[in-house]
Amino acid sequence: MSRRRAVRILLLLCVVGALPWTIIRWTGSAGVQYGAFFAYGLGPLSGPLGERFMLLPRYLAVAVVDTYWRQAWPTGAFLFACALGSAALALVGREDRRVTAGLLVMSGGAELLYAVGLAGSRSDLLVLPVAPLLCWAVALLCYRDGLRRLVYLRPAEA
Repeated sequence: MSRRRAVRILLLLCVVGALPWTIIRWTGSAGVQYGAFFAYGLGPLSGPLGERFMLLPRYLAVAVVDTYWRQAWPTGAFLFACALGSAALALVGREDRRVTAGLLVMSGGAELLYAVGLAGSRSDLLVLPVAPLLCWAVALLCYRDGLRRLVYLRPAEA
């Protein structure tokens, strides 16, 4: 893969990591409110510079992560960080595209699990999972060959 294409994919992954991964809507005492879970923290939908924004490490230090679906958000963020690191290895010609593709698929799956668990925990929440769509789209568009080789190995390659 060319260096230019590797840089473009890396920038695309950085954009995916900067966007909200799960958007939630609820009605509270202040009316209709929106919040978002990002790959690196959670806070108001207005963005990570909001006054109530909490970074993921701080959240993990104070939160009680006791159910499987609450563990899925940090797990998905970790898998995405690993995919970002794997994609960065393409800059030096050492990336295994199957690994990057698999990490993106698993990250999207973990975030889908988180969104489903969050929606099931409270009936007043409207949950929009964005990360599965973003991660799976990047995996399909940029790593289609890696996904194909990940799923199917010809007998000569085994």
